[in-house]
Amino acid sequence: MSNVLKLTDMSIQFGGLKAIDSLGLEVNKGEIVAIIGPNGAGKTTAFNCITGIYRPTSGNIEYLGKSIIKEEPEDITKRGIARTFQNIRLFKNLSVFENVLIAVHLRYNDNIFTSALRINHRQENDMREEVKRLLESQDLYKYRYDIASSLPYGIQRRLEIARALATKPTLLLLDEPAAGMNPQETKELTSYIKKIRDEFGLTILLIEHHMDLVMDISERIYVIDFGKLIAKGSPSEIQNNPKVIEAYLGVEEDA
Repeated sequence: MSNVLKLTDMSIQFGGLKAIDSLGLEVNKGEIVAIIGPNGAGKTTAFNCITGIYRPTSGNIEYLGKSIIKEEPEDITKRGIARTFQNIRLFKNLSVFENVLIAVHLRYNDNIFTSALRINHRQENDMREEVKRLLESQDLYKYRYDIASSLPYGIQRRLEIARALATKPTLLLLDEPAAGMNPQETKELTSYIKKIRDEFGLTILLIEHHMDLVMDISERIYVIDFGKLIAKGSPSEIQNNPKVIEAYLGVEEDA
């Protein structure tokens, strides 16, 4: 299997704090891979490095065989890496349709303000048709006129993922997609992630605290604690790994 994403000895330091310490991981084409670990372990920091928000202090990040460690976030997005966030980041006062349309515009231009000047009516119509098809395929078209902030939480999550899909990624990063969801919503999300992986030919890397979702959906799992990789393997291997159990549950000191 070919690497879509490869991190090699990646570290990042903020002042005296090493948030990520020599992290290495690989995500192969078509896989769903999870990063798990306690709060503050450095999971979202790793995502921020992959997407160009932070620049690692050392090490390398390769996407489709090319280093992206010095590229800007917008360039990384255009290369085919999209992400969602732990805290939903929709344009809350815009409609569902408008949220996704903006993502399509940004695929063609550097920002939404210049795109309005560069796109002709035919291109605009094509983009609107593209948004319609995407919303229909994700069962969101019935909400197209609804303001994003008025939607149920689970639908907002799906809208954020649909907006990421509008950038036509190869690699999709999901940062705690089940955060705030009830068990039924989490179960539906699990099926939804598998569906979009297959439908769009995606490779998916996710951060998640819901272990039922992680164990059900992941082909491989990486576990980090205090910025360091402490375990990697299949779901069954991770469930029975003493280091993982210690990181999550702690161990009692001898009396």
